[in-house]
Amino acid sequence: MRLGRVRLLALVFLAGAAVMVIELAGSRLLTPVFGSSVFVWGSIIGVVLSSLAAGYYLGGRISDLRPDPRLLDTIVFTAGLLAISIPFFSPVSIEAVLSVGLEERWGALLASLALLAPSNLLLGMVSPFAVKLATSELRLLGSSAGYLYAVSTLGSIFGTFGTVFLLIPALDVRTIFLGVGLALMAVSMVRLGISSKVTFAAILLFLLSPLGLVGVQVVAASGEVVEARETPYNSLVVARSNDLQVLYLNGLPHSGMSLKNPNELVFTYTKFFEAALALNSRANDVLFIGGGGFSGPKYFISRYPNIAVEVVEIDPVVVEVAKKYFQVPDDERLIIHVDDGRVFLQKIGKKFDAIIIDAYAKTYIPYHLLTLEFFRLVRERLESGGVVVSNIIASVAGDTSGILWSTYKTMSLVFPKIYVVKASEHGAPLVQNIILIACAEEDCDLLDSLSKWGNRELETLVARGLWSRLPDLSEYKILTDDYSPVESLLNPVTGKPYSVELESGEYSVPAILMGGSNSLALAVVTLAATYWLASLVLVMAPRREVGRGEYNLGG
Repeated sequence: MRLGRVRLLALVFLAGAAVMVIELAGSRLLTPVFGSSVFVWGSIIGVVLSSLAAGYYLGGRISDLRPDPRLLDTIVFTAGLLAISIPFFSPVSIEAVLSVGLEERWGALLASLALLAPSNLLLGMVSPFAVKLATSELRLLGSSAGYLYAVSTLGSIFGTFGTVFLLIPALDVRTIFLGVGLALMAVSMVRLGISSKVTFAAILLFLLSPLGLVGVQVVAASGEVVEARETPYNSLVVARSNDLQVLYLNGLPHSGMSLKNPNELVFTYTKFFEAALALNSRANDVLFIGGGGFSGPKYFISRYPNIAVEVVEIDPVVVEVAKKYFQVPDDERLIIHVDDGRVFLQKIGKKFDAIIIDAYAKTYIPYHLLTLEFFRLVRERLESGGVVVSNIIASVAGDTSGILWSTYKTMSLVFPKIYVVKASEHGAPLVQNIILIACAEEDCDLLDSLSKWGNRELETLVARGLWSRLPDLSEYKILTDDYSPVESLLNPVTGKPYSVELESGEYSVPAILMGGSNSLALAVVTLAATYWLASLVLVMAPRREVGRGEYNLGG
């Protein structure tokens, strides 16, 4: 009896932990495609809560009809099978959602439903079912329910902190799902028949075999994956294609490097960073908010011996990978801070001659780095004659331009002169890199400064992309800490194609794909469904009546 109580508590605790592991690890399957906006997280959380609610209801009803411990074990075992199937099933599910042409908001919701709902629905059935089994007398129902739900919640707390602080930093997402699925199956199969043990052994052997190890993997079209890691903030991939090495964060290219010429600027938009030096030719101290592969800082350090560069990068793994694969120099003129860009600016009292902001992505912009209060802080950290150069992915016209012009309007309340430059030859309505160049003083002339600076290539690029036709800014919101609807503004941008432009046509950016076996995913899901139906038949067969109170937690 005591062993039975321990097993029941273990099932409840593990189910609570598994819910949070699946939710948090599941976000890493969706954010590379849909971003990490409030819509994506709202979809994930909403689907998980809805699944649990349905599971609570079904678990209570089924336990009233058949309060059999084997049935509870069957539910947990099947939930483990479904958890194992998630990484195998994710490529085909996400591909199906994308093929429909759904935007970030609804695409993330449907993908969350397909991937996360089935296993969480079954896990939601565990607690009410356990309450039924553990209550021997009606007068003990409250204490039994409270005790078991406390254990479930403790499991969820353990799963949350364990996933965030241990699992995601140390393991790839696929291994996390396999681990939690196998744990659920291992704990629940003790009471079940030989078929469950054979199924568990077969799946374990398959997953450890070479066939299982290649079932799902990150691949690069036209290239080779050098490293793929999960970080506290990103899904990170380094891919190599001929002479080009690219850093991907959440599925999007963030930095590129020529292996032959590591200090060369590969992505065209990074060339515009030098405009800050042209506008402030006396610049000595430069700050980069956002490190990535350190393309800009490396270029500044190698080309201008009088300039000191400080870089603020929030993700410590990005810094580690940049040093390992992107030849970041060990130079006393390059200082790297692992910190949030805004927090860093608030802590220091130092001022800079130029601040380069390269922390925005196509699918995600930290809203606190886009508000009026943030730009006021940036202005306070600029010396007289200082310049800000900010890269943002949007368009200058159409429904994908809202984020750009709201940012422009917000910055214009702080900086007297702002230039808008397209970083490519793409048409105005197309999503591309847009460069905002803001001057702390009004008497700054970008084209004149570039002419005197002597970089003819940059002068040509700026003259080609300079955008002077401002829209009616009254239509756009000023972004503040109290009101910054960045996700709504980004939503149309996320749904449109974007291709970063290279300096030279001899490169081709490899696309990062989640490769895998769709037939394998189907086989795993079919196995789960088959086992579920077979187990139900066995459980419902005539046998000794087992009712409430077998575990008797209440007294």
